[in-house]
Amino acid sequence: MDFVVKKGELFKELQYVQGGVERKTTVPILSNILLETTANALVITATDLDITVQCVCSSSIKVAGTANVSARKLFDIVRFLPEADIHFKSDGQNWIQVTCERSKFKIASLSKENFPEVPSVDTKSVALPAGPLHYMSTSCLFAITQEETRYTLNGALMILKPGSITLVSTDGHRLVFISRSVEIAGLEEEKKVLVPKKALTELSKLTADDATDIEFGSNENHLFFRAGDRLLVARILTGQFPNYDMVIPKENDKQVVLNTVEFSDALRRVSIMADEESHAVRLSIKENQLDIHSSGTDIGEAQESLPAKYQGEPLWIGFNAQYLVDFLVGLKSEEIELELRDEETQGLLKPKPQGDYLHQYVLMPMKL
Repeated sequence: MDFVVKKGELFKELQYVQGGVERKTTVPILSNILLETTANALVITATDLDITVQCVCSSSIKVAGTANVSARKLFDIVRFLPEADIHFKSDGQNWIQVTCERSKFKIASLSKENFPEVPSVDTKSVALPAGPLHYMSTSCLFAITQEETRYTLNGALMILKPGSITLVSTDGHRLVFISRSVEIAGLEEEKKVLVPKKALTELSKLTADDATDIEFGSNENHLFFRAGDRLLVARILTGQFPNYDMVIPKENDKQVVLNTVEFSDALRRVSIMADEESHAVRLSIKENQLDIHSSGTDIGEAQESLPAKYQGEPLWIGFNAQYLVDFLVGLKSEEIELELRDEETQGLLKPKPQGDYLHQYVLMPMKL
């Protein structure tokens, strides 16, 4: 193997594949990346067996070959090199020499046979718009559970229809539902898949450049997303996702409209004095006013009042303040609508106006 690549282009692609590198040391080979040359490019692959990321970097290839090297070490080497051409050359004895101007490194290399095989991408694909997919994936990530034992909640449900894309995520305490009308050419019937959280995180990176459509396909075991020369492969989560439609309240008859930033900032301030485990705050609503209150044993208490658009009977309800803030910080809308029924029924939050998306956030109340 002998090739030359520009530092800036290589570093950009190495940054991208870091998401597929296994951080644990239980299987050392998964902390490596695979370098393969084609006629005029370098193909870089990383995998942790649950997801695989692959990208292509233009290079001047002198001698074709493959190398299996430490992802962390190569990333650090390239990061600190000057903006210049980098020369990679194998000595034929499991070492790769890396040269850039006055800097020289020698990094250990294993053969390609030691690296896991990349799942084959030989399925029919459809084109999904990158911009909406990016917004939707980043908007539902926070509500995916952190508990590995709740297997079917370790990802988001993606529902594709010929005229829409929908993503749903929940951790049992809150639920995000976000949908957008969009024509999906080539899709003839509804398709539902469970996208793992890590894959959704990488998908949000893959779709960051919303000028590019995303090719999407799936087979029995894997999902495939491709944007130009970048590929993301993810193992499908199996199991039954909860019936989310039953969770979304349909009879919340009290609507409170608040300024998004003012509400978020006030929650951050008042929650300083909330219980450190529950983060509980009490929302007290009356005509044209919302009061937020918190208290912590042996700590103290806090209260703040906000103007609100509300006409109706007074009502109070308890929520986890952090759960509220998680939703509010990602919104672009100037106002938020909070729909309530009573202190025991889940609340429903929506951006106001909705815009191009049907965006709903369901939050279970807390007993105070």
